[in-house]
Amino acid sequence: MKIAHGVFALAIIGTAIPSIQNIGGFTSKVGAARAEADRIGQDMTELKLGQQEQEQKNEVAIERYRDGCIPVVSVDQQRYVSLVLNLPVIDSASNQPIPVGSTVCDAHGNTGIITDDDSDTGTPGVTQKMAFTGDKSLVDWRMNQYQGAAYYMPSN
Repeated sequence: MKIAHGVFALAIIGTAIPSIQNIGGFTSKVGAARAEADRIGQDMTELKLGQQEQEQKNEVAIERYRDGCIPVVSVDQQRYVSLVLNLPVIDSASNQPIPVGSTVCDAHGNTGIITDDDSDTGTPGVTQKMAFTGDKSLVDWRMNQYQGAAYYMPSN
């Protein structure tokens, strides 16, 4: 090997050593950027799935209002109250829980189904399978249509 070739080889090796360190730092930065991009992608997927779920629940709630859900009011029957997940709805006339399978709604766009998923017949069914709509005109229409007995949420 000629001296010029040896010098040239040493020069290449001498310049490559710092570059190898830079490549390591670059690889680390690329890995971090990929991890951040993956996280952003997962966030976007969750947001899109959440939006699709909300759209489906909106359709369910609209159907429940149109099909005649039972509006829920305060125990004194003077104001509207919000449905609460896992609480029973009480008939103010009989002071008894309304039957399992009943569809209930409130003046705020919330709907639910009274369910009883335990084997204890002594406990009342509770509000579950909730869905919401922001269609205020439909909600107001249903509240104005209902002239039956008052059903209320119990106070704890």
